[in-house]
Amino acid sequence: MSYSLSDIFFILAIFQLLFISFFLFTYEKGKRISNGLLSCFFLSICLNLIDVFLLMKRIYFANPSLAGWGNCLPLLFGPFLFLYTQSVLQKNFVLKGKKWLHFVPFILFFLGTEGYWLSRSTDFQKIILNHIIERKIPTSIYLASSLIFLQFIAYVTASLRIIKRYQLTASEKFSEYRRTNISWLYSTIIFFTVLMAVFMLNGYLGLTSFAKYYYLAFTLVILALLVFVIKVVLATMKSPDLFTVADEKPVSSSRSVPALLEEDDKQKILEMVLHHMAARRPFLEPELTLDQLASQLSIRPKILSHVINERLNQNFFDFVNRYRIEEARRLLTNPPDKKITVLEVLYEVGFNSKSSFNTLFKKHTGLTPSEFRKKNLRK
Repeated sequence: MSYSLSDIFFILAIFQLLFISFFLFTYEKGKRISNGLLSCFFLSICLNLIDVFLLMKRIYFANPSLAGWGNCLPLLFGPFLFLYTQSVLQKNFVLKGKKWLHFVPFILFFLGTEGYWLSRSTDFQKIILNHIIERKIPTSIYLASSLIFLQFIAYVTASLRIIKRYQLTASEKFSEYRRTNISWLYSTIIFFTVLMAVFMLNGYLGLTSFAKYYYLAFTLVILALLVFVIKVVLATMKSPDLFTVADEKPVSSSRSVPALLEEDDKQKILEMVLHHMAARRPFLEPELTLDQLASQLSIRPKILSHVINERLNQNFFDFVNRYRIEEARRLLTNPPDKKITVLEVLYEVGFNSKSSFNTLFKKHTGLTPSEFRKKNLRK
């Protein structure tokens, strides 16, 4: 049996998906349920590719009744991604009760299609397999694929809403960038959404004059998947806690808190907060939270968050990190020690991540810390 470059990409993608699935399943850090769901997501993709590969290489023709078992697996992509998002961002997530209903469409579709397939003759099965390889696919399969894609999009939309809600509430409770930044989760969802869309559009090439380019486009998609999985593997080895977030559950958005205080009381609270930030400098604590700052001021966290939002038009994250950036600017402009490094400055002002410090510093000043220091350092 000969293997083309496309086959090699296919095999590499399958093995990489198996590797990352096994790694996540056995990974002990973070939430085990989250790791397990992400492992199942990658594994379902892997098994689907194995089914496609065995068909493309005509291995199924020796026993066609074994073919097609992976056709229904894309119905699991959306549910696994959605439940993984929930498990990561919700502290007390448990996979039980109604959550199992997400898998019902897959079970029903699998039992129905598998029962139908096994009831057909071997000759009929071989004819259908040949038609699939030659891209002479029945309209019913295109319709089923479209429904699966729409199901995936529905789950993606729900996942993105959860992420948006988390980012809003997290930015009102945490000052640490790691606890509010879940771009890795967002980018993963977007990548697989694009990948599914390309798969879908490529499948419809069979209905056009471009059907001959189907396998070329398919190879490029597999290559993109391979590159993505390799990046995930390398990133995981470099940063083992890549798939973990803070265990705390963010508070409900303070924007929904009724304004029970008088305007004068709000102003007094704001002045007290600003005086405390200037005098006690709590922002120098890297993991300062809304609850901790409210405790220092002896006021309710929701009231504190409400005042910051209303009076300063800022969330807690921006409020605290603006102080950190201003302190960093002071140290980079006129440091007590001329030999102080940018890395020392970021730790000095309350950051614990170089990347987050650089991101926020450039957002506020338009320059990187090194550029700012070079431009403003007093000699």
